[in-house]
Amino acid sequence: MIDSLTDIFASLTIIDLSPTIENGMPRWPGDPDVHIERSSTYEKDGYFCQTVTMGEHTGSHVDAPAHMIAAMADKSIDTYPPEMIIGPAVVYHLSSLGLKPGERVSLAQIIAIEESMEYVPGAGDIALFDFGWMKYWSTGEYFATNAPGLDEEVTQLFVKRRVRAVGSDTASCDMPVKDGKPSYAYGHEKHWLPNEIFIIEMLANLELIENRCFFIALPLKIKGGSGSPIRPIALIPR
Repeated sequence: MIDSLTDIFASLTIIDLSPTIENGMPRWPGDPDVHIERSSTYEKDGYFCQTVTMGEHTGSHVDAPAHMIAAMADKSIDTYPPEMIIGPAVVYHLSSLGLKPGERVSLAQIIAIEESMEYVPGAGDIALFDFGWMKYWSTGEYFATNAPGLDEEVTQLFVKRRVRAVGSDTASCDMPVKDGKPSYAYGHEKHWLPNEIFIIEMLANLELIENRCFFIALPLKIKGGSGSPIRPIALIPR
């Protein structure tokens, strides 16, 4: 069995879907700054170590229901199994829509895009939205304070399809933001997290996936955590 798994992995290309965690990186307005500093050095201590201070929703990360739903405060990240966001994934490439900050993708647009897709997500799958927003990653605060989002009907569609999780290359997935002012988050507050559909944000390199992949990411087991940073990868055939 182990040899078979080794052969399978050897036949796949691994795509790193995470941006680098570093000082000055984009973050959601109001979230803690990232601080990475040397706490031990070769010269003083005989080894090298850094102290990292950051919020749970830094870089590529996943939201648990406890993040937004007060009635589900007990549904924190540590209460879910490690495979919570591992599974087949389908990517929606939305950059051709030319969406601007504050705008939402409509259900009609999603259905039209699906007509040219080989696969659409079903029960247990992960739906990933490539807005083309990572091009703004290194441009100061713009990435997190301005972004498009999704109509309520779109968030409802993926509840009906019983997906495992959703994700995007923006800081807020379904929630449009313009000049730091967020609109209502139908997925976060009404449809996804209340139904224990996990939300993955700040994914990189989604444009490298044509349509379908196998998504793997593991959250940290943070006691009472509202979410966790992750190191996500996509597996695709060579």
